[in-house]
Amino acid sequence: MPEQTIVEDETLYRPKENEEEDASGSESETEVNEIVDDQQDVLSEYPDTETRIELMHSRLDSLAGLGLERFTALEYFGCRQNLIKDLRPLSSLTTLVEVDFYDNRLKRVDEGVEQLTQLTSLDLSFNKIRRIENVGMLTQLSELFFVSNKIQRIENLSTLRMLTNLELGANRIRRIEGLDELVALEQLYLGKNKITKLEGLGKLTRLRVLSIQSNRIVTLEGLEDLVALEELYLSHNGIEVIQGLDSNTRLTILDVTSNRLTALSGIGHLEQLEDLWASGNQLDSFENIERTCAPLQALRTVYFEFNPLQRAQPANYRRKVMLALPQLTQIDATLCR
Repeated sequence: MPEQTIVEDETLYRPKENEEEDASGSESETEVNEIVDDQQDVLSEYPDTETRIELMHSRLDSLAGLGLERFTALEYFGCRQNLIKDLRPLSSLTTLVEVDFYDNRLKRVDEGVEQLTQLTSLDLSFNKIRRIENVGMLTQLSELFFVSNKIQRIENLSTLRMLTNLELGANRIRRIEGLDELVALEQLYLGKNKITKLEGLGKLTRLRVLSIQSNRIVTLEGLEDLVALEELYLSHNGIEVIQGLDSNTRLTILDVTSNRLTALSGIGHLEQLEDLWASGNQLDSFENIERTCAPLQALRTVYFEFNPLQRAQPANYRRKVMLALPQLTQIDATLCR
């Protein structure tokens, strides 16, 4: 999800207490009152029985005063790209199933969120949240998004046993932990953190997608129990050898782009592998590629550009790959003819 830029409008903010008033002070107070009135009228067109409200990019800086308590049947509330700092006014909306506050000004998950026990999807991405908290009562959640916040630890998720998709990319996490109880999890996204080791994944036997791109991984390990894994994204780490995938025979996509590989290995048993992305490494041998990949008859797409074997022979590179791997339908971004 690309980050959206919020253009701040100074008229949205009420004057701070003790702030000196200038000659136009009375006019500023009038403007503020007009903003409050406008905010109170935002939902006037919605009937009390409304089930879905979308307030994307509506310049809202508060939920207070919107009269949310009258929506006793509301199931979806979307409030993307606003300036909201407090979620406590949501506590009365106990019929909510999906809440989306992507790209606001939240610094914490307020206590009121725990009252929303019917939620199946919660998106608090692109905020300033430092801790995962006050979600323990949301036991119906199947999707939880905390992308691009300031979270340092994976915690307080043990009761969310129905969770199938957890996205924690672009935070400050250093360790994979606190996931043992999430036995239904199918997709886990941890890209762009500070993780140094693949660990704490052993109980996630239903996991199909694991993304841990742009971290500090140097060794492939700790994946032996992930027998359902289909997609593994490991780009932009420091991996030198592909290993430890003996149990991951259902893999269809393997992404090892921009690591430190000097040769391909450890994938000869992946008979269902369709995509192998290995651009930006130190691969220099066509013989190694043929020996490792030719037996993989399901393989259809490879990315080998920006390796020494491509730089050394740019004119012959594609032809040599096609001759070595005739089963391919795509090399890098170009389809094979």
